[in-house]
Amino acid sequence: MLMDIDYDPQQGRVTQAGAYRHFLPPSPLNYWVQSFWQLNVPSGQFSYRGVPDNCVDWIINLNNVEDNIIVPPFLSPIEFTLAGQVSYFGIRFRVLGHQSLISVPLGEWCLNNGVAHAMDLLSNTLLHTAFERLERAQSFDERCKCLSTLLLSVVKRTTVDMRVAHYIRYCHRNTTSCINLSDQQCSEFGVSSRQLRRLTQLYLGATPKDFARVLRFQGTLNTMDVDKKNVAWAAHYYDQSHYIREFKRLSGFTPTEFKNLSVLSNQRANG
Repeated sequence: MLMDIDYDPQQGRVTQAGAYRHFLPPSPLNYWVQSFWQLNVPSGQFSYRGVPDNCVDWIINLNNVEDNIIVPPFLSPIEFTLAGQVSYFGIRFRVLGHQSLISVPLGEWCLNNGVAHAMDLLSNTLLHTAFERLERAQSFDERCKCLSTLLLSVVKRTTVDMRVAHYIRYCHRNTTSCINLSDQQCSEFGVSSRQLRRLTQLYLGATPKDFARVLRFQGTLNTMDVDKKNVAWAAHYYDQSHYIREFKRLSGFTPTEFKNLSVLSNQRANG
């Protein structure tokens, strides 16, 4: 894996049968890509609520492949309004994995949590070939296989700034404790705290504190999957009230609400 960390970011549950599928890419593509996914939206007005995960997603509308966007990391829940029937195919990159296709530093196009048009960041040849193969594919599995082949032919190994890499590994090792951003600690990454802030905003699209906060939040989502006693907070936060406050800030819901809802919801039913 690109950062040599066991990081498996989660989004919430989609409870509608057959509406969401995901596929883990083969090696060596999994060095850069965390997963392929597809969201099938039924007829009607729906909303999809995404939660922060520190990743970049390339999302393509299968009903109109020219409608495709790059979604950078975001720091609060983001809601997409969707009119079905429509299907979206997504490529979720690992942390820094997008650099294999996008040479422009994240901080130069990730502004105000906004999305970017794929045509502004990816080559015309890649876009044309990807659209052509997706339109020919007859199933989700076939789309994943043909996109895997295509991406393996164009991805480039890029040099990761080791100062940023040291910080990411430090955050991953310390999701259960307070992240230290003192100059003394940052010197172990080879930077000052001010330099670290500049580098993470440039390459990760977030401040050091916000990147660490999202990483810890994602840690609780993974814990929730196997937690039967509702004590996911104990492994990551000072106390339960701190956990609930941070969880609601990043997801928009309390942990109990989030665990029981579908992130794809019918707006008419909600109304």
